[in-house]
Amino acid sequence: MNTFLKTLTGIWLGALCFGCTPQMPDTYAESPQAPEIYPDYNGVTVPPNIAPLCFMIDEEADTYAARITYPGGEWTTDDRKVTPPEKKWHEILAASQGKEMEMEVFVEHDGKWTRRQPFHIHVAEENIDPYLSYRLICPSYVTYKDLTINQRDLTGFSENIIYGNMINSDVEHAQCINCHAYQNYSPARMQFHVRESMGGTVISYDGKTVKANLKTDSLISGGVYPAWHPTEKLIAYSVNRTGQTFHTRDLQKVEVQDMLSDLILYDVEKNEVIRIQGDADELEVFPWWSPDGKYLYYASAHFERKDTIENLDNETILRYKEIKYNLYRRTYDPSTGNVGQPEMVFDAAAIGKSATLPRISPDGRFLMFTLGEFGVFHIWHKDADLYLMDLRTGQVRPMTEINSPDVESYHSWSSNGRWVVFSSRRYDGNYTRPFIAYIDKEGKGRKPFELPQEDPDMHRRFMRSYNIPEFMTGPVEISPQEFASV
Repeated sequence: MNTFLKTLTGIWLGALCFGCTPQMPDTYAESPQAPEIYPDYNGVTVPPNIAPLCFMIDEEADTYAARITYPGGEWTTDDRKVTPPEKKWHEILAASQGKEMEMEVFVEHDGKWTRRQPFHIHVAEENIDPYLSYRLICPSYVTYKDLTINQRDLTGFSENIIYGNMINSDVEHAQCINCHAYQNYSPARMQFHVRESMGGTVISYDGKTVKANLKTDSLISGGVYPAWHPTEKLIAYSVNRTGQTFHTRDLQKVEVQDMLSDLILYDVEKNEVIRIQGDADELEVFPWWSPDGKYLYYASAHFERKDTIENLDNETILRYKEIKYNLYRRTYDPSTGNVGQPEMVFDAAAIGKSATLPRISPDGRFLMFTLGEFGVFHIWHKDADLYLMDLRTGQVRPMTEINSPDVESYHSWSSNGRWVVFSSRRYDGNYTRPFIAYIDKEGKGRKPFELPQEDPDMHRRFMRSYNIPEFMTGPVEISPQEFASV
C-alpha cells in the first residue's frame, strides 16, 4: 500500500474510532456495595427537563466504565467523570419519563473488573421551572466585593449575571445587592435591594425599571425581606435593624440577630408605603402571601426588653437564645387594602423551638418552614431542618426524607408545586448549595439532589455560597448595565 493510501486508511480508521462506543467489561466480579459517587444521585427523583446529572466516580482505580440503561437504549463511557452530552441526556429523560433509568459503575484494579451495585434514578412526569436565580457570596463577614445575583438555565448549564456588586461601584464606594424576588415566578416582575452607595430598592415591572426609597421617618429601615402579592402591584416587606455577633468557642461562629423589625406594604404603582400596625414587643419578619392573596404569613418573636432602649442591642445579643419565632398570618382584603389582626398558625416557642421562612405551596395546601432551636437566621444553625404543615389538618412533621444532619434553610416551591429547592450544607458544613426535591400531592418528598454542574467536581472547588434560590419561568432579560443605569 502506498503512503497516500496508508494515510487515507489511517484517517478513515481514526474517524471510525472517534465514533466508537466505549465497551463495557464482559467479565467482572459483582459487588454488593453501591458505588461511591459525587454528587450523590443514587435513588433520586428528577424532572424530565433537568440538565445532565453528571457525576464523578469517587474511588481510586486503574480504569473506569459506566453505563446508563433506559427504555429503548443505553449510553456508555470509559471516563471517571460520567458526563452525558446534553442532547443525549434529554433523549434519555424523554424515554424514561415516569419510569427509571439504571446506572452501572465498573472499576478495574490490577486487570480485574468489579461492578458496583447498580442504582436507579426515577424520572418524574412533571417538569421543573426552567430557570433558577440565586445570590453567590463569599464566606466573608467584612467584604462583599465578589457578590452577584445569577440566573441558571436548569435544562442545561448556561449561567449569567443578573446584577453584580462591582458593576456600578468600586471598593471605596461599595454596594451590597440582596433579596431578589419575583411576582408569580415572572422574570419581568422582580425586585432586589442595593445597600450602601446609591442604595435603594430596584423594581422592574413589565419593562419599567425604577429605584424606590422605602425608608420613611417612622420606619426602622427601608424594605428588607420581600414578598410579592400574587396578583396586586403590592410587595410586603419586613423592615429590620439587624446585627451580627461572633462566637469564639461555639462551632456556630456567627449569629445574625433581629434587633427591631416590623411589617409594611409597598404599593408599586402609587409609590406608597403602608405600615402594618404591630406590637412593639414583637419582632416580625419573613412575610409570605398565600397563593390566593388573602393571607399574609410571617414569623414573629415576642421579646420583652428588660433594659432601656439605649441598651437594646446588648440585651438582644446577651439573650439571643431566648428569642424564638412563631408563625402567624393576617387576612388581607385586596378590594379595601385592609389588613387583619394576627392569627397564630404554629406555636414553635411552646415546644422550645423557633420557626422561620413560611412558604405556601401553589395549591395552598402545605406550609413549609425552617425550624431551629432559636433565632431568625437559621442558615448558620446546624440544627435547622425543614418542616411541613398540612393546612387542611394542621398536622406538622419534620421532612425527614429531605433533611440532613447539617443545615437546611431557605426554600422555594416550584410553580406547579411538585418541586422544592432549598439551601443545604450537608456535604461540607461550610457552603450552602441548592438541592432540589420532588414533593408529591400528599406532601411526601423524595431524596433530594444537588444542582447539576457540567463538571461534577465543581462544587468541591467552588468557594462561594448560594443564597436565596428562587424558581423562575424564564430568564431576566434586563441587562446588568440597564439595572446599573437605574
